[in-house]
Amino acid sequence: MRLKIAAKIGLGFGILIVAVIVYAFITSSALEKSRSVNDRITNIYTPSLAFINDLYAKISDSRMLIKSWVFIDKISDTPDKVKLKQLHETTYNEVMDTLKYYASKWKDDSGQKALLYHIDSSIVDTLFPQHQYIMNQLSDFESYDDPFIVFEVTPMTEEGGDVMVLTQRILNNINVLRDRQQSIMTTGRVQMEQTFNSFKKTIFIVLIVLVLGGIIISIFTISSLARPINHTKNILLSMSKGVLPKEKLKVGSDEVGQMAKALNLVVQGLKDIFNFSLEIGKGNFDTNFKPLSDEDVLGYSLLEMRNELKKAAAEEEKRKVEDNQRNWATQGVAMFSDILRKNNDNLEALSYEVISNMVKYTNSNQGGIFIVNDNDVEHYFLEMKACYAYDRKKFLTKTIEVGEGLVGRCYQEKEKIFLTEIPDDYIKITSGLGDDNPKCLLLVPLVYNDVIFGIIEIASFNIYQQFEIEFIERISESIAATISSTKANIQTSLLLEQSRQQAEEMSSQEEEMRQNMEELRATQEQSARREDELKREVEELRKRLKELTQV
Repeated sequence: MRLKIAAKIGLGFGILIVAVIVYAFITSSALEKSRSVNDRITNIYTPSLAFINDLYAKISDSRMLIKSWVFIDKISDTPDKVKLKQLHETTYNEVMDTLKYYASKWKDDSGQKALLYHIDSSIVDTLFPQHQYIMNQLSDFESYDDPFIVFEVTPMTEEGGDVMVLTQRILNNINVLRDRQQSIMTTGRVQMEQTFNSFKKTIFIVLIVLVLGGIIISIFTISSLARPINHTKNILLSMSKGVLPKEKLKVGSDEVGQMAKALNLVVQGLKDIFNFSLEIGKGNFDTNFKPLSDEDVLGYSLLEMRNELKKAAAEEEKRKVEDNQRNWATQGVAMFSDILRKNNDNLEALSYEVISNMVKYTNSNQGGIFIVNDNDVEHYFLEMKACYAYDRKKFLTKTIEVGEGLVGRCYQEKEKIFLTEIPDDYIKITSGLGDDNPKCLLLVPLVYNDVIFGIIEIASFNIYQQFEIEFIERISESIAATISSTKANIQTSLLLEQSRQQAEEMSSQEEEMRQNMEELRATQEQSARREDELKREVEELRKRLKELTQV
């Protein structure tokens, strides 16, 4: 009779174990399918859509930039012209190469790859050559004064012109590609939702099976094991409602006792799973969880889910950090472009605006800008034009010879200097709380057309990250170009002022010469009158002498 009861109980638990294994298998399969779909959306289609949007923005910007080239920017190397050149030379290639990399992973069921390569061909083989033709035709200031050239390129950039029509056609194709990518992402999310809905139904069915199994086992064993089986039944019923027992069941040496022991393990495992799931839901992916055994499919499936979610969260966080860094650099470039555009006629004001905003934007503590003084061609030296620290302008006078100190060395080598170990006697950051050595020092040369115009030196208690250094190097050329233009404007103004003064001096000299000529003319007239009087006197003397002689 004991064996029969054990067999019945074994059969009942066998059914439950099979149900649990099936449940674990279905769970693992559903999670794996969802993970696969989520991986493709996260790692392929979401970045692809982002770069397609970036490509759309770049081509859309090119339409404005080429019109600006023709109708507005007559001066060479304006920010818009530089931006258009960069789009042709590097920016477009970077975006398209990245898109082609992701395109190699697309499941091309709707001709997306062919459309992408068609867009690339239209841009590289047709649109950019037309841009280049316009850029070559209007390559200098004099070309804008040539009516034949302007007449030739203007229809190409007006609304409805060849370049505008082609650009709009390309943008339409990019929109089609973007819509297809969005449709694929939407379909993937729908598949994930359907999988989870199916998973929910499966859980419900498994729970029903577990409840029925418990009821059947209770009926078969009630006559001989009424009290323990009834107690176990109540626990199982409570567990089917999601309620776990607070106390462990009494473990005996018979089959029921072994069942109680097994049930205790199951309850503990469910509690562990419940606590583990709560921590995962809170985003605590470092929570420890130990499977019930090496064959615990559900436990290891949960660990795999935890690892995949942790990996996905890390990748998402990394992507957000990279996006924030790119946005920070983009906003900084736009801000400094505006600063350089507004301060291109006064070198001191330009230097102060550049270094003050540089210190603020990079969260530095202080900084200075040194401009090359080339007034004496035989003796070049570096002159501090502006210094800024702790939200205040510093009035310092400092000159550095070429090759002297880090600034002089940076000038000679035309390379940045980045130090995290700074000598105690080099620089100190002073505030109302005292002074201390900075932890980081960065010197960047201001080079434009292979000519160095100055040095930017900034110091901070924080270590500059690589993207911050790249940002400073990126805008240093624009700063150098503006300094070059400003110095040229100042020199032109000085020459104009000298010309004006010389003209005034020449006018004054002409007036003085005119007055001298009038005085000379008056003197000549007076001399002529005096000569006539003398002639008359001589003539009278002759007459008297003659009369005296006759007498």
